[in-house]
Amino acid sequence: MADAFTEARKRQLARLGGAKPPAPRAAMALAKSQAYQDAADAPATLRAYATDLANYKAWCDRHGFVVMPATPEVVGAYLAAAGEGYAMPTLRRRVAAIARACGVAGNPLDTKHPAIRETLRGIGRKHGSPSRRAAAITTAEVRKLCRACGPDLAGAVRV
Repeated sequence: MADAFTEARKRQLARLGGAKPPAPRAAMALAKSQAYQDAADAPATLRAYATDLANYKAWCDRHGFVVMPATPEVVGAYLAAAGEGYAMPTLRRRVAAIARACGVAGNPLDTKHPAIRETLRGIGRKHGSPSRRAAAITTAEVRKLCRACGPDLAGAVRV
């Protein structure tokens, strides 16, 4: 997937070329922009996106759907098929991976389309677990922690 992003960026730069080559400062700005774009995602994120996209492609192939350009209805059906087996953050990341691949291919995916948004909401209501808030730490616990850290911290923090 990282190669697809690199190729798409090369095509973007080629389109910017136009009739004459950019001035040295503009070329430097384009190169700097390219470097920032390359650093935008962590390697682990790119690996996860590649895995998610491969999963989506395999599902589309199995069920006879066209992979790209992805439509909200097909993505919604994919989410519905995967709904019970994955946590909500995983499903949201999969939508992000598909949307990123669509954008790079020049066919943006509307992730706010009801076929996607409402499918995710329905999965969350039927299969998701409610979020739990962590209990706040008490003053007594803060004092105990400060004492455990030793005299350096205990004297610096007044509780």
